[in-house]
Amino acid sequence: MIRIRHILDPDLKRKVIDVLSEQRGLPSTAFPEWFELDDADYVDVLNAIKERDNPRPDDEHDFRE
Repeated sequence: MIRIRHILDPDLKRKVIDVLSEQRGLPSTAFPEWFELDDADYVDVLNAIKERDNPRPDDEHDFRE
């Protein structure tokens, strides 16, 4: 488990809250510092951030899908 307050990098913390807000359809203010994510949810959020920051070109196909 990880709490939002344990994310020390302010940029990463903002990105995590932004993704949570998008995924759950809630305002970013709905996620207090004590909000917890389990490991699997945190990995999903990090993957969403990675995809948003570095989108794959449309012509690149991941054959695992």
